[in-house]
Amino acid sequence: MKVWFHCSSIGELNAISPLISRFEDTIISVFTKTGYEYAKKNFKNSIVFRYFLDNPFVLRKILSLKPKILIIAETEIWPNLINCSKKKGIKLFLVNARLSNRSFRLYRAFSFFFKNLIEKFDKIYTRSESDKLRFKMLGAKNLVFFGNIKVDAVSFNVKDIRREELGFSNDDFIITFGSVRSKEIKKILKVVEYYKDFKFIIAPRHLENIEKIVDELKHKNIDWSFRTKNNLSRVLILDSFGELKSIYKISDICFVGGTLENYGGHNILESLYFGKPTIIGSFYRNIKEQVEYFKSRNAIFIVKDENAMIEVIKLIRNNEKIREHVKLVCDEFFKNHIGATQRIYEDILESIKYS
Repeated sequence: MKVWFHCSSIGELNAISPLISRFEDTIISVFTKTGYEYAKKNFKNSIVFRYFLDNPFVLRKILSLKPKILIIAETEIWPNLINCSKKKGIKLFLVNARLSNRSFRLYRAFSFFFKNLIEKFDKIYTRSESDKLRFKMLGAKNLVFFGNIKVDAVSFNVKDIRREELGFSNDDFIITFGSVRSKEIKKILKVVEYYKDFKFIIAPRHLENIEKIVDELKHKNIDWSFRTKNNLSRVLILDSFGELKSIYKISDICFVGGTLENYGGHNILESLYFGKPTIIGSFYRNIKEQVEYFKSRNAIFIVKDENAMIEVIKLIRNNEKIREHVKLVCDEFFKNHIGATQRIYEDILESIKYS
């Protein structure tokens, strides 16, 4: 049975990777160029396509392979993709489906069009109960909430990266800035400037921002190196794919980007999975439910700017009880929330059993 997975980028691909691994004969299509390159490198047993802007030519090539199931990640709802697949009798599933309040308002304004598309899904597995409610209000049926599969994904494909291979020692205090966006670069480098005795790892969300990071480090006369070169330095720039989660594991404090400026935030679960004290900015609408959970348990640190981040780092560094508390909360969360992928997998198999 050939199963086709479609997602936008590396983030969504990583999120559904535990589900992909449960099927033997798979096709993967990815929207972004970097996601396509990542899929080619890391999913060698899958047939990989770049499906860009609902491209009918690529769609025909994929459909010629006669997939039986199409599993779409999150919000990749493309009209040609859905309509043509349905006409071919392909079973359609939307996994980890999400609708932000802003997207909900937009889709509701065009509900006559959107409702027609979402009704074609055989089942929609939402990311949260709130997402389930928003989809229901738009007319979706066959809605199920089993949990957020990103919780499962954080434990999948963790690499054994050691501090020594990065040029650091066990005595170094390491702060990792993950998924940093363009407008956040100058702000995080103020933190780097302030803590001259610490070591830092900077992972840009998009590799095209590496040049900007390098220019700023040179301007500030801060020594740096690339992950791919592994020269000894105070600042390491992560210029590789798929390693951020493993880098969080060897860090002392983590910052998750897209939150100091109005981008909406990125995945906080990857650092929290390892019980790491995690700092974010105040712009986190994309990850609000996760943030609220850890915020209510005093297990995440929200700052308004880089100056507040400097003070929070001092607090975490000097208080072992805070670090222990964060780890306890994280351990409890993952113990109680892992397992959505298996439940979705079993439900998909049950849904197609008699088809």
